[in-house]
Amino acid sequence: MNRREWLKSMSALAVGVIAGPSLLAVAEAHAASQKPGAAPGFFTAAQLALIGAVADIIIPRTDTPGAVDAGVPRFIDQMFKDVYTPQEQKRYVTSMAALDTAGGKPFLQLDEAQRKALVMKLHAEAIAAPASATLPPATTFVLMSKKLTMLGFFLSEPGCTQVLQYSPVPGAFKADIPLAEAGNGKAWAVETDLKI
Repeated sequence: MNRREWLKSMSALAVGVIAGPSLLAVAEAHAASQKPGAAPGFFTAAQLALIGAVADIIIPRTDTPGAVDAGVPRFIDQMFKDVYTPQEQKRYVTSMAALDTAGGKPFLQLDEAQRKALVMKLHAEAIAAPASATLPPATTFVLMSKKLTMLGFFLSEPGCTQVLQYSPVPGAFKADIPLAEAGNGKAWAVETDLKI
């Protein structure tokens, strides 16, 4: 082994040591989300129901399963139990409380159209805000929930196999082929950049 190969090996090992626990926690959170009937580990049942309602707005059931079908609320619960710091946990719970009162009455007491309109309004406000702006708590909750919902959904079996292209044993490399032969425009179920 020459010096360059040794440096590559050591840098890969260092990245694995740093990123390994986080990736393992994400994998464990996904596994926990697939256990039916398990009690929430971090949130209360009411909080988990609110998270599920927001996740269902972000990725609803269509011709493929939605976020709730894929176990995303339990995934988010496990992530906050095992991955997030106490400060991040407090921020999310505080932001959730702000969303719960943003519609004039508790979020789960709003009808489906009102819930969707509120989440869409808060999301639009977040997108329109400058990057350096401090967002209101309810808006922060919507953005954090969106990121976690997408992460949990696309780590799930339905997200990987029914929405994204998935090939458990990939075949030969085909360099220049029509889009119709390359999965009809679906993205591949391979994470290239993981940001939470």
